[in-house]
Amino acid sequence: MLMSSVVMVVLLATPAPAPASPQAKTWKVTGSEVTFEQSPKDLRALRGGKEVFGLRSREKEFLSNFESDADTDTSNWEGFESYKVLSVVGPWVSYETSISGYTGGAHPYAHESYVTQDVSKDPGAFSLLDAFAEKDVLKALKADAFVRKHIRDDDAFKKARTVQAMLESLDPGEDCVGFSSGLDAVKRSVAFHHLEAHKVAVRIAFGYDNESCRGNKFVVGVLLPLPVALRPAFERAAKREEGFLMKDAKAAQAPSVDFAWEPSDAKKP
Repeated sequence: MLMSSVVMVVLLATPAPAPASPQAKTWKVTGSEVTFEQSPKDLRALRGGKEVFGLRSREKEFLSNFESDADTDTSNWEGFESYKVLSVVGPWVSYETSISGYTGGAHPYAHESYVTQDVSKDPGAFSLLDAFAEKDVLKALKADAFVRKHIRDDDAFKKARTVQAMLESLDPGEDCVGFSSGLDAVKRSVAFHHLEAHKVAVRIAFGYDNESCRGNKFVVGVLLPLPVALRPAFERAAKREEGFLMKDAKAAQAPSVDFAWEPSDAKKP
């Protein structure tokens, strides 16, 4: 009986195994020269061994925004940037960016958005309207309740045959939605959330209309028919074989980074 008690105490005192730490992951994009390296604190895309996308590597450019002449009073300057990966499909990386701070002038600055980058091409080359039929994007946006709430010209809205024409028929309203510059948002400020049959749920982040509401963003969700040529890449992402979709970002341990600059680090006169 005593031996049994001792054994029981030893068993109870034995610590449970520690949970496995997040591991780095590497995958090659099918049919391309792109390789992704994902760790808990970074996502990098390489082509020919050269980085063409990264999170941590943005810090140098961030800090360069606060370089100043020796006689510049920077005691009230500050800056913050964050980047959070939302989805990775084939060579397309979608991430959320938040930028704010003050470096002199009348107002501080603040901006939040989504960005999709095709790492196999030059920055800015990706466009949702190139990857998906514009008529399908237009139809989905016209059906969205949030978009319809902001119709200014009902006749122009109904007659619109392009996304640009449809956006011109909208009003920013009390929400202060930046529809007037929204074509760029429709093209590039997107992320891919999940699949439904042969459709993909896309999130589009519209910015703000004017400086009085700086920093705001408005996310609209639409369901688009998935072109046959894109299905393999999206299916691999949905299975987390090559990348992941937005709904699985947490489970996939999608990385994020934060950069900050505060006056204590600044040059003062």
